Amino acid sequence: MKTHKEYIQRDDLKGATHLEVRVSYDKGGANSFYGGTKPRGYYLTITPVKKTATSVSFAMFSGVSRVLLETKRFSAKQFAQAREMAKGHQDELIAAVVEKNKAA
Repeated sequence: MKTHKEYIQRDDLKGATHLEVRVSYDKGGANSFYGGTKPRGYYLTITPVKKTATSVSFAMFSGVSRVLLETKRFSAKQFAQAREMAKGHQDELIAAVVEKNKAA
């Protein structure tokens, strides 16, 4: 489905050069990895990444994610709404990721 990504350069992260800010649609459902059910909808995810000219790498469990809008199916209109909603939550999640992944 649809995903919107942007990268913010940071120099205060352990093992990372950028933050990946991603708004995406997830079909949700049963998640055997963490033993629960994930809601279907639009998510804002902030992940520290090491970005080079040819690749992007990340460490598992280093980012955070939040449901922006629960929905029954994907629509372009709701995706645009979720991208707007993300602006209101982005700073809070960035602060949480930076605190979690501070360089020593």
